[in-house]
Parts: sequence; structure tokens; C-alpha cells
Amino acid sequence: MVRVLFILMLGTLLSCLPTSASAEEALALSTTHPFPLERSGTLMIAKSTDFPAPQDIRTWLNKQKPIPAVNLYGGQYWLYNEIRHNSNNRDWAITIDNTLIDRMEVRVYGSDGSVQAFQSGYQHQLDFPLHYGKRVHLAPGLTYRILIHFDSPYFRAHPHFELLPAAKYSQRAMVENLVVIGCMGALLALCLFNLFIWTQDRDRSRLFYSLYLLTYATAWALVFHIPTTLFDFRDLRWHYVPFFLMPILNTLFYVDFLKLKINQPALANWNRINYGLPLLFLPSCFIAPSYAHALATIAITVWLVLALISGITAWRQRFRPARYFILAFVALVIPGLLILPSNIGLPELIDQTQMWALVGGTLDALLLAFALADKITLLSEQKDHYLRQLNDTLELAHTDSLTGLRNRYAFNQMVGQRFRFLANMEDHNQQILILIDLDGLKRINDQYGHNTGDELLKQFAKGLQKLDQHYDASFRLGGDEFAIFSRAPHEPSLREGLATLEQRLIEYGFNEAGISYGLAYSHECATPDALFDCADTRMYLHKTSKKRRREDIAVADVI
Repeated sequence: MVRVLFILMLGTLLSCLPTSASAEEALALSTTHPFPLERSGTLMIAKSTDFPAPQDIRTWLNKQKPIPAVNLYGGQYWLYNEIRHNSNNRDWAITIDNTLIDRMEVRVYGSDGSVQAFQSGYQHQLDFPLHYGKRVHLAPGLTYRILIHFDSPYFRAHPHFELLPAAKYSQRAMVENLVVIGCMGALLALCLFNLFIWTQDRDRSRLFYSLYLLTYATAWALVFHIPTTLFDFRDLRWHYVPFFLMPILNTLFYVDFLKLKINQPALANWNRINYGLPLLFLPSCFIAPSYAHALATIAITVWLVLALISGITAWRQRFRPARYFILAFVALVIPGLLILPSNIGLPELIDQTQMWALVGGTLDALLLAFALADKITLLSEQKDHYLRQLNDTLELAHTDSLTGLRNRYAFNQMVGQRFRFLANMEDHNQQILILIDLDGLKRINDQYGHNTGDELLKQFAKGLQKLDQHYDASFRLGGDEFAIFSRAPHEPSLREGLATLEQRLIEYGFNEAGISYGLAYSHECATPDALFDCADTRMYLHKTSKKRRREDIAVADVI
């Protein structure tokens, strides 16, 4: 009985131990879905880079130590799997997604004795641009044992090894490359455009925004191995340098853009963390590259949190462009929430997190451009508002408060700005100045009070405004003096209108009121002062002639 129990317990323990796949346990490939090699395979720590001979694989596997997952801080590993190929498709691809692989070497052992070998990774040439995938040929009806050796000083996330038809992988890689190149093009276009505008307006926030975009594009270009593909650049130590610079440049941008030093000095001081922390961590790229990705994750997380707090604070203070700023960082945070967990070893929520993070960053850049444009619109609206206020103030400064006509200051400006005194101008183009004196105002003020005198001035101004179709501008120069600018063809209408207005003042009850005026042509005078003196002299002549006429009438009545 004890022996039976011992055998059962031993069998249970052995069944719990991880075992490598055997030919009988080989899984069938599917042409419709990628085959995940790491999920059904055996992951082992690599103590050497020597591959076993085909006949020694089973013995070799028994000597290895299986592990559940790679260490994100780097190392060398083996991955083993067996697959059964029953489809007619011969062209397949082994791919690694979602992480950095420095070197990878693969052996594919066929049950027919064939052996395929190839290399991939950051330090090797790639079959598919910007992708680690390698082509492999599988004959129908055979079983294949796949052994992969890979190593890296660090892993951005747990590597995904897949086996899928080469045509599907080629199509997927092309779509992903189009997305990556499109995002890079958008980032660089926004960067250059805003740099050009900065050369014109010298807005510091626009300069920091452009430098941030350049750094962001460089960071993701390194992630997707664009410099490696174009320039054969293969130095991993520089990969996280732009990721540490991004928080610094972006913080410089939004501290200036949101005016935190003016509106929220305490919050601006807190944002200094985004300067010190990345600079503190940056040397890890060169002295401890295995930890650079984890330290960059910490620095970026702190930056995103402080940026969102700053944006929300500015938005609550009714800074309108902050709405685009908040949306921009939401667009950056959402894919960040998907990619950052995988950087610290947590399960990934979606595939291709790096590509979606780049898309989110591009949307972030676009929304920040909207925020800058909205800031310009806001400044333009504020400028227009101030100009309207200034115009209203100037209008008040140019307006006589009692009559609503323009005042002496406006008259002097118009004389200096509008009048051109040219002796050889045609008569129909000549401008005329009419100076008007409201007779009897002082006597009415003395006899009936200033309220009655003010009413006389108002009635006269209203009557004068009804003649506006015959003149360019009318003014109250002060006291009982008025002026009109007009043109020669309107002279008869103005003389008739002033005579009618004088009669209406009498009808309104101002029996002692009268209108005296003098008219001068621009071609008669060489200067504005001469024009004014000429009109003034003729006005007094008119006043004197009216006075003599009244005296003659009075004498005749007495006789």
C-alpha cells in the first residue's frame, strides 16, 4: 500500500515539473492565426551559445533549467518548441515583437534531417525593414523542432515569438511600417513648421515644443531601429537618452505655455522634478543600461502626472488653450498606461504597444499644436478687444460729451491728417472749411441759465447732424464755435441748410439765437492755419454784416 502511494505521489510530482515538447506532443500550425512559440514552448537560461546536434537535442534539453519568464534586466536564453506542419504553405516567418533583442540565432530541425540556421536582432541584418522577423521554409507533413538562442542587455517587455505565414507577416510589417513612417513624418513636419514660426515670433514655448518633437521622434526612431536601417547605427547605450530628455523639454514647454511661473509659482517649482530626475537617471544609459528602461519608466510616469496636474490647474483658471493641452496628454497617457506595465514585467493589455504609443505621441503632438494655435487665437482676440477698448477710448477723447459731435482735438487731427493743400487742384475736388459761431449763446446763458444754453447747443448739434449727407465731418470747437469739413459741390446745400437750421432754432423758442459762418477753400491757403484764419475772418465778417443789418432794421422801425 505504501509503495502504491509512493508511486502515485512521485507521478504527481513529475507531472508538475515543466517538460519539453516531444515529437508526439508537437502542435499543429495554423495558417489563419500566428502560432505563439513562447506560450507552448520551453524557456531556459542559456549558459552557452552552442547549439546541440539534431540527435542530441533530447539529451541536451534534459540538462537545461526551464524558467517561467525572461528577466527584463537582460540575459541569455533558449526557447524550444516543436510544431507539426500539415498545411501546403511552405513560406513562413519567425518573428519577435514588442521588445528589444540584441542578438538572436535560430535553428530549425526538420524530421527529414534538414537544418535551417539564421540570425536576427539589433546587431544583425533584417529581412523585413524595422522588424526582427526571419523567413523559414517548412515542408508539409513534417515535424520541426525550433531552438532559439537570444540575448540582450535589457528587454523592454517580455518577448513574443510567433510563427506565421511569411505573406501575412510581410503585409503586417508593411502596414506597421507605414504607420511608423507616417507618424515620424507628421512629427518632423510639425517640428520644422513650428521652428520656422519661432524664427518669426520668438515664442519660447514654440521653440521648446519643436525641440520636444525632435527628441520624441528621435526616441521612437531608435526604438523602431530606423537609424540602424538607414545608417547602420547599433549602439544600444543611446537608445534611452532621448527618453530622458523628453520630460525636460516638454516641461520647459508647458511651464512657459501655461504661464505657471506667473499663475502657479508653487506648481512651477514642483515641475522642477522633471528637470532633476531625468538628468539624475540619464547616466544609467552608459553605466547601467540594463536598468535604463525601468528608470525611464519612472521619470516618464512622474512627468505625465505633473503635466496633467498642471494642465488641469490652468484649465480651471480659465486658460482656454489648456483644454487641448489636457487632451494631448490624455492621448499620450492612454497608450502609456498600456505600455508602461509591460516595462516592469506586468502582462501586456494589447499587441504592438510600441506602435500604439507612437500613434498616441503623434496625436499628442498634433493636439499640442492645436493648443499653440488656440493660444495665438486667444492672443489675437485679446488684442482685438484691447484695440476696441482703445478705439472706444479714443472715440470718447475725440467726442464732445454734450453735443455728441467731434471735439477740437479731433478737428486738429483731421486737419493734419486729411487735408492736402494743393493750389492746382480742380475746383470740384477742393475741400472747404466752414467755421460756425452760434450767436446769442452767452446772452441766453445769462438770462435763462446754462441748462437752456445747453439745450440750444444740443438742438443746434442735432440740426447740424441732419446735414451730414453734405459734409465729411462736423465739430464743436468749444463754447459756441463749430466747424464743418466738406467739398466744394456741397457749398450751396450747406448754405441753405444752415439758413433753415437758424430759422428752426427760432421756432424752438430760441429767439435770440443765430448762426454766423465763414467759408474757406483749400486752394486759397497754403497751410491749415491759413485756412482756419481765412474761414474765421469771413465768419466774423458775416457776423458783423448780420449785426449791422439788424441795427439798420431797428433804426428803420424807430423812424
